[in-house]
Amino acid sequence: MADCVPYLRSESYAKDVTKRLALYLERSGGHPLRLDIRLWSVHTKASTMMALEMLSACSHRWQTVKFDLFRDWPLDSILPCKGKLPTLEWLEIRYRVDCKHVRDIFEVAPRLTHAYIEPWARSFGWILPWTQLTELILILEGDSVIDNDEIPSLLSKLHNIRELCFCNYYETHGFSQFAPTPLNHLRVLEVYQPAMLSWFEAPSLCELYFTDYHRSYDNPYDVPGQISSLIQRSGCRIRKLSFAACRNSYAGTLKDVEELVLDYQHSICPSIDISSLPKLRLLTILCSIEEDFESLANSLTTALESTRVPTRSECPASLLERVTVELHYDQETQEQPKIPERLLKVADEWPVVVFRTQCP
Repeated sequence: MADCVPYLRSESYAKDVTKRLALYLERSGGHPLRLDIRLWSVHTKASTMMALEMLSACSHRWQTVKFDLFRDWPLDSILPCKGKLPTLEWLEIRYRVDCKHVRDIFEVAPRLTHAYIEPWARSFGWILPWTQLTELILILEGDSVIDNDEIPSLLSKLHNIRELCFCNYYETHGFSQFAPTPLNHLRVLEVYQPAMLSWFEAPSLCELYFTDYHRSYDNPYDVPGQISSLIQRSGCRIRKLSFAACRNSYAGTLKDVEELVLDYQHSICPSIDISSLPKLRLLTILCSIEEDFESLANSLTTALESTRVPTRSECPASLLERVTVELHYDQETQEQPKIPERLLKVADEWPVVVFRTQCP
C-alpha cells in the first residue's frame, strides 16, 4: 500500500518522501497497487505533483484508490491515467475543490465495481462507468441534488447495482417525485429519509437501512407507509432492517424481518415496538457513551423497558434468539464502563441478552 503524503516540513523532507515512493514503486514490480492519496494544506505543491506523476505512470497497476482532495490545485498530474486503468476495482474520492477538468478520468475503468463519492452531483461531479458498478456510496449535500433530474438520470444507469447508499449530512426539506426506477439486482439499500424509497422498484431487496444524522425527535417519518409501498410494487422480502436515527420511528408489521438494528448514536429515543415483527430472530441496540454514563444508563434502561418484546408466556413459539446491547466508548478518553446491575435486570424475561462494550 502506498500513502502519498509529502508533508510541508522542509524541502529536504519532501524530497526524501518522493525518493522513498520511487523506491517503493520500483520494488513492488508488477504487483497491484493500493493507494491512499491525500492532498491537504500541509503539503508542498511541487513535491505532491511529482508524486502524483509517479503514481500516474503506474496507473495500469492501480487496484484500489482513495483520494482525499482538499487543495485547490490543478490535478493535471493525474490526467495521464485516463483510459489506462485496466485493474482498478475500488475508487473512493473525497474532495472540496473544482475538479471539472479531470472529472472524466475514471470514465473508462473496465473492472471498477465499487465507488464512494463525497460529495456527489452530476453537474460538477465525477463521471464513472455507472452501468458496471455493483456497490455505490454517494454523499449528497443539501437539497440541491434532489430538486432536479440528477437522481433519476443516475438511477437509470445503475443496471448492475447490488448495494446502494445515499447519505446526507445536512437537513433536507423535500424530494422530487418521479416514477420508480427498476433495479432488479439491488439487495442492500441505505437512505436517510423514507420518502426516498419511492424512487425504487427492487424485487431482490433484502436489507434496508435508514440513517438520519440530525437530532430531531419531532415529526416521525412515515416509515410503515413507505416500506409497505416499496414491498407492494417490488414484491421484495425485507429480512434485515436498521435504524440509525434520532427521530421516533415505527416500522409497522413486517412479516419477513429476521434482524433489527436500532442505532441510537449519541442519544436514546423511545424504542420501536418490535412485537409487530413475528419472524424476528436477532435484535441489536447500539448507543455511544458520552461523558455522563449515569444518565445514559438510565435512558437506556428506560428504552429497553419500553421495547415491546413478546415474552415466553405471551408467545411460547417466539423466534427471538438473541438481544445484543452494544455500548460504544472512546478508549483514549474513557475507561471501559461497567454495566450497571439495574440495566442487567431489565431483560430477565428475554430469551438471551448479551451486553458488550467496545471501541468504535
